[in-house]
This record gives sequence, structure tokens and C-alpha cells, in this order.
Amino acid sequence: MDDYRFLNIPDSCFIGSTIYKKLFYENGNLSSGDKALFTDVINKVVWLYCLKPETINIPVYKDDIREYPELEVIEVSVTQDYKLNRIAEIIMKTIPYPMILIFKLEDKVRFYVAHQKINQSDPNRNTIGDFIYTDWLERESAFFDQLDIKKMRFTNLYALYSDFVDAISIYNLSLMIPIHPNITGDEARELSAKIEEIEQRITSLRSKIKKETQFNRKMEQNIEIKKLEQRKNQLLGGEKNERNISYGQNS
Repeated sequence: MDDYRFLNIPDSCFIGSTIYKKLFYENGNLSSGDKALFTDVINKVVWLYCLKPETINIPVYKDDIREYPELEVIEVSVTQDYKLNRIAEIIMKTIPYPMILIFKLEDKVRFYVAHQKINQSDPNRNTIGDFIYTDWLERESAFFDQLDIKKMRFTNLYALYSDFVDAISIYNLSLMIPIHPNITGDEARELSAKIEEIEQRITSLRSKIKKETQFNRKMEQNIEIKKLEQRKNQLLGGEKNERNISYGQNS
């Protein structure tokens, strides 16, 4: 519990129980490869905290598409950085509550979050949104100051979780460009997505150039890459003199 004191979650929310892999084997609809992944990569899964009205004074949230009755904080200690997205997907689908998933590798941690929606065809299941996750963070990371839940909204559990998702989104963008301190999570995700899309297009074009045999076509693809790089540089340097980094790089 002391390892995550920076989250400022009350002791009343602490669980500290091991979640055995058998739960995922029996309920996660795992392939043989998924089971091998859990066996080879995961050391231990621990249910650290449960945030709900009975443990913290925050109301539940429910509308036509979302239901947030509680938030889970789960730690997964791993032996290597391998297929973490797949592991996160399995855990979040098997345990149908919004969660802050923390991967731990030696002295480093990595946060995964994803909003959930009610599955319209099966109300007992949730649809997982896009993963938002950090890089590997050292224990002295300055970013941890942004994860203090007491700096977030206690309006309801959805608002609290949204603030957590936004904090990670803004942090990820801050690693690429200087950012305005008042930037929103939506703005950060939109700009990050644009940069990522451009990078993917550049990578795809470079791969095509290697296979291209026609000189004229290679020239066209190189020109397109130059234009994409210019657009990326505009995004990376946009409003450079007007923006300020709201917190430093992780150390």
C-alpha cells in the first residue's frame, strides 16, 4: 500500500487480496496462447483498492451507456514487458468494472486505463474503450503528483475516473510537445492521435519505398513523406512560445 501512497486513496478502500490466475482461466475465454502468456509473464495479480460509496464518499454513476458502480485498482507484477495490451484487455474484460491497472516490473510501474460502456447486446458485459497508458515510470517520477485523487473531481465515480484518464493523456502529450497548462484531456488525446496517425503513415510509406521499383513512384512517395513530416513538425512545435509544460518528464 505504501508504494502507491501518491494516489492518496483512503485506507478504507484498501483490499490487498490476491486475484488468482484461475479466475481468468475459467472466466476469460482464454486461448492456449493467452494461458501461456499469463503463466510466463505474470507473477502475481493483486486487488489493491476498491473505490465505491461504502469505502469512499463518491456517488456511483449510471446513464444509458455507462455504469460506474465502483472503481478497482489492480496491480499486476510481471517478469517482462511483453504483450501488456493483451494482458490488460483480458483482465479488464474478465473483471467488468472500470479500473486503474498498474503493471509492475522490478522498480518501475506502468498505468493502464480505459473507459467502459455497457454492452447493448449483453448487459452483463462491458465494452472496453481505447487503452490510455503511460510509459514505464521510475518511483521518483514527477508525474505521480498528477495522480493524487484528491486533486480530482469527487462528483461521481465516472468524473473521478475521467480525471485520471485525462491526467495520463495530458502527460503522454507532454512527452512529445510543450503543452498549455489548461489543455483538456480531449484536446490532448486528439492531438496525440493526429501525431500517431502521421507517424504510422510515414512508416507505411517508407516500407512501400523499399519495395517500389519505379523511380517516379519513389519520388512521389518521398515527397508525400516530406509533407507529412512538415505537418508533424507543425503539430510538435505548434504555439511553441505560448505553451508551458505543466509537469516535467519522468526521471
